Amino acid sequence: MPCTSTAAPLTASLLTPHGRGAVAVVRVHSSPPEEPGRAASIVAASFVAVSRKPLSQQPDGRLCYGHWVTDQASEDVIVCRVDESTVEVSCHGGRAAVNRILASLASAGASIVDWQTQQAALTSPFDRELADAVAKATTARAAAVLLDQSSGTLRTALEQLLTLDQTALTEQLSKLLSWSNFGIHLTQPWRVVLAGRPNVGKSTLINALLGYTRSIVFDQPGTTRDVVTGGTAFEGWPFQLADTAGLRTTDDELEHAGIQRARRTVESANLVCLLLDRSQPPTLEDRELLDEFTSSPGPQNKPPTIIVAHKADLPDQWLSPSPDNSLPECVLPDCVLSVSSTTRVGVEELITQIVKTLIPEIPEPRTAIPVSQRQVSWLDEALQAATDGKIIQAVEAVEQCLAGVPFADIKRAD
Repeated sequence: MPCTSTAAPLTASLLTPHGRGAVAVVRVHSSPPEEPGRAASIVAASFVAVSRKPLSQQPDGRLCYGHWVTDQASEDVIVCRVDESTVEVSCHGGRAAVNRILASLASAGASIVDWQTQQAALTSPFDRELADAVAKATTARAAAVLLDQSSGTLRTALEQLLTLDQTALTEQLSKLLSWSNFGIHLTQPWRVVLAGRPNVGKSTLINALLGYTRSIVFDQPGTTRDVVTGGTAFEGWPFQLADTAGLRTTDDELEHAGIQRARRTVESANLVCLLLDRSQPPTLEDRELLDEFTSSPGPQNKPPTIIVAHKADLPDQWLSPSPDNSLPECVLPDCVLSVSSTTRVGVEELITQIVKTLIPEIPEPRTAIPVSQRQVSWLDEALQAATDGKIIQAVEAVEQCLAGVPFADIKRAD
């Protein structure tokens, strides 16, 4: 059956995929301005229960076995009145049975739509936002947290905010927003960038972390000219790793362009792994990179850095460095993580450190967590208003969040 592209007050949709499945499910739904019970009435026009009891007299949630009778044929079906606006019809999974049922519903006045169109009419923008977040999850662990929010945890917490006084409202908003970084990254993987001077083994390490070959490895400085990324999961959480061009001063125009891209990638990272080649004496470039990435204070929002002493399977040249090449005291061997991509020594420890740095705490089940930048922006707005004692504005911001209203920067009244 053809599908219309827009929602209508009375719709019918096939919820299950086409094919030779054992069972197909058709959902009939009536939205305003249709009167309550309209979905049940058009189903009742073709459905005859074995019990002979009219569908209107069946309780919500009751499975009713019977026959779908048309001029062409009679199909065995199970009908369930979900609520006063929704009825589900289960039939044989073959296309012929489904098409006969959809055709009779269309003849009775229902618009045949795809399930996504019908679902949009069934849920609020806020609930659709949460459902979309679940669909975007790339790991089971992230999906479980998002499903918890979609199942009512976040909505309930936000609705409770509407009844609080200033002190409690400020406290609960702060608590919600403390999970905002975690929540957003459930659908947008944490970004980890491998940086360092050329030929310290960044490409080899990213391949070891990913578990498959993503970067070209060649014993020639400057091999990586562009940013190479790969997605993976650490301890069940989504991560994106980036292998960047070696950071150094160069006159090569092509390599310089790669280095500039590498620096932009570093600036947007959530975490940087700065690699040093432990099998070679420290260089001036190493010391400059260490100063850049570990100096405090540094640029605002500078990502945290893990110092990696790479190529740990080779003889250690850091043990007795010459005075003019000595490493700064802050990165002596007890302050760095020794890793060998070849033997995998330290690789699991590095993964653990990455996760610990970016996800220092895991929320308990039923913890309310904002999961989109739109939600975070409205809750930030509410917190600022509550902190300033503007309770009405704070409540309005929470209501906008619940309503699914897009966020635009607003100039606050003095």
